[in-house]
Amino acid sequence: MKTGLVLVSLLAAGLALSACAQETRHSGHAAPGGGAPNLHRHDNGSITVRYDNGCVVTYNKDGRRSGSNGCRPGQVERADTAVQEDAQAHGGGGLKFHKRKDGTARVTFNDGCVVTYNRKGDRTGSSGCHASQVERADRAAQNNW
Repeated sequence: MKTGLVLVSLLAAGLALSACAQETRHSGHAAPGGGAPNLHRHDNGSITVRYDNGCVVTYNKDGRRSGSNGCRPGQVERADTAVQEDAQAHGGGGLKFHKRKDGTARVTFNDGCVVTYNRKGDRTGSSGCHASQVERADRAAQNNW
């Protein structure tokens, strides 16, 4: 009788451990949750992405992630994607295309970078820019010409 009771106890303990292991495994691979990312672009060019569950991801005016708080797995990556898609939809974070009356154009960035173009749309110069900004400005000029 003792052997049967020990066997039943071991079986019950094994099932309990198995259930705990499954629960841990599933919670480790939980869906990101929190709803869709809600993106807010501030007047200074910085961006805040919020989720319904309280996750907050912040970005500086250049679109670089500057922090996150209270996020589940996958939410920061989804926020990064939302910021990149928003920047592409608006010609790039902090980028402005200005076509002048004389047919020339300038692309400016919030950080002071300026890229200039002649009447044909050829780049004529840049000032205070990183190479990636010049490339983004060239794409914006081609799309707006």
